[in-house]
Amino acid sequence: MRLSKLSYLTLWAVRFDEVKKLYKDTLGLPVAQENENFIMFDTKGARIALHRLTKAPPLSRSTVEVHLEVNDVDEVYTSLKSKGVKFDEPPANRPWGTRSAGFKDPEGYVVEVVGPLKPGEPLEGQLAP
Repeated sequence: MRLSKLSYLTLWAVRFDEVKKLYKDTLGLPVAQENENFIMFDTKGARIALHRLTKAPPLSRSTVEVHLEVNDVDEVYTSLKSKGVKFDEPPANRPWGTRSAGFKDPEGYVVEVVGPLKPGEPLEGQLAP
């Protein structure tokens, strides 16, 4: 037996309505299925679901990171900032070969927009030649 495909990932959220609004309206992820306690987004290659949780303590540490692949991290960063998304830091080229910028959703999950390196910029933590 070999498990080879992640069907979808569910994030449980006490702040469900706020999280749903971010993913649906601000990020514009395509909705596959929705009801008052659940929403499934159908992105290319994988799906992500949000499910209402009635009570739970706030997240005290990062437990999940959602990585959304984009063609131009800087363009998406600028667009989302104009919609009120508060990023932890501006986009940067990462040593592992991607460019990314991240923020926390209302539930506390880390969301990163990830894309190709920006030519001419050093990797994070390196000085330009």
